[in-house]
Amino acid sequence: MKALKQAELKLWVYGGDILNHPNDPNYLLTKVVPSIEVANRLANPDIPKSVIVFEISELIKDYVTIEFDGNYNALVQTKWVRTAVRRTYVEADGTETSDTTVKYGIAFRGYGNIAEGINPELSKDLMISNTVINNKCGSFITAPFYTTSEDGVARVDYFQNQTQLDLNPPVGNISQFTIAQEVKIDSAVDDVITIDKTFSVTASPDDSISTEEIPVDANRITYTDSSGVSRSIDIKCIDDCKYDAQKVSFINKFGVMQDMWFFAKRTDSMSSQRESYRSTKLDISNIASYKVSDHENSYLENQGKERFTMNTGFIHESYGEVVKELLVSEYVYMYDVNRFSPSGGYSNLAVPVSIASSNVDIKTRLNDKLIEYTLEFEADSDFIQSVR
Repeated sequence: MKALKQAELKLWVYGGDILNHPNDPNYLLTKVVPSIEVANRLANPDIPKSVIVFEISELIKDYVTIEFDGNYNALVQTKWVRTAVRRTYVEADGTETSDTTVKYGIAFRGYGNIAEGINPELSKDLMISNTVINNKCGSFITAPFYTTSEDGVARVDYFQNQTQLDLNPPVGNISQFTIAQEVKIDSAVDDVITIDKTFSVTASPDDSISTEEIPVDANRITYTDSSGVSRSIDIKCIDDCKYDAQKVSFINKFGVMQDMWFFAKRTDSMSSQRESYRSTKLDISNIASYKVSDHENSYLENQGKERFTMNTGFIHESYGEVVKELLVSEYVYMYDVNRFSPSGGYSNLAVPVSIASSNVDIKTRLNDKLIEYTLEFEADSDFIQSVR
């Protein structure tokens, strides 16, 4: 008869080669079962076995940073996770034994909704919430797919009406792994890890997501998973834009970069903040005098902030979910059409912005007939360069 005495968790979060993890873990956590609970368990085998839970999602999140400058080929949005859990047991005679379980996974900055329950699974095919893609005609757009040889997307076909445009099998032979939000140590089970999201392991963590560029003349994508089940998503090309369409990219609920177009009116504005004091302009070095052209107000702080209000135009109803994800996204980008990404790829430079809108009514065809949204964005940086 033995009882769980303590558990030690070593946690690594890193990029690059999955097998080339740092020697020292990012975190070392230890939890000890109260001695009275251990004694009761040894004395009475009918008492429920002890359980130790490590909540690691927030720890991992600190190291999953997004690196994006507009070039999807250089996008960094994932990290490898390695956990080593050492469980120590004690026998009735005081003898201690231990075992260690090592797991690998891949971490995204994704999340689940409250209605999805604890540890919801990631989408295992197309990693967006909308069921129709609204795209500016002739413009670059991406579609993120979950790709594994076990249960992800095995191939993607593009169509213009009934004509197949491109055939692209995005995955090769890769193994399925999992990432834990909670590591649950149960002395009754040899290997229990509660799963947050299921992913795949490849040569690089960012290779587990295939970000496919859609052919400009496609109006339907058909994707097939490894079990042979096929699904489709339509692409609606919009080209009757009175205004210059603006593209916004953001990290969605699945933890991957998604594009959204704003086809209608855009207005720019700017606000300023000043902190000043009145200084004397009297010159008493010779005869008391002052210059009429000198300022009496001097500034301790003088800064500005740019804002952009953009309208989507009429879009598909399913974009209501996308708008929700955009409002809570921590990484949002607009594009500077006059500058290119420094990492290449002939992409425009992605400039970070913040969502200034805090209250948005989600529209439906039943209530609103035509669906459109107006959102306000704010430049992430001050107008006057203040980086120190």
